[in-house]
Amino acid sequence: MFASLFKRAEASVENTLGELGNRVLIGIPFIVALGFAAASFSSYANRNYGPEIGNLIVAGGFILLGFLVALVVKLRKRPGGPASEVHEEPASEEPQSTGPSFLEDEKVMSIVSAAAPIVLPAMLRTASKNWPLILAAAAGLYVFSRSESAGSAQQSPPQA
Repeated sequence: MFASLFKRAEASVENTLGELGNRVLIGIPFIVALGFAAASFSSYANRNYGPEIGNLIVAGGFILLGFLVALVVKLRKRPGGPASEVHEEPASEEPQSTGPSFLEDEKVMSIVSAAAPIVLPAMLRTASKNWPLILAAAAGLYVFSRSESAGSAQQSPPQA
């Protein structure tokens, strides 16, 4: 009885990890290409406009790219996109809940608990080799999560 459940969870973990691995493998060449394009653009801008102005131009390009990525992420987070704003739902007495956390789902928890003994040692080995990068990424995630929660707290109307 439990054997089939464990086999199903293991297959689900393998599929999820395989899909994540494929996405990472697909993304690596694009990241490398972006690095070479940035280096080439930097050399071109420095040669034509001088080092100070050239570096400012490259920085401005990265700022525009960052704003573009932030805009795309923000548009993807909306549940129905801009077209769903036309549809109005009748007002209800109960406050709307955001729904359960994805960690409360039994499928997700079974996948996480089955994958943890396999993935955790590999993650710890990788993290110990790349701790400055991990620290910088954690600091960036902390800053972005704080700015997003502060923005949503300011936008919510006061409750009476």
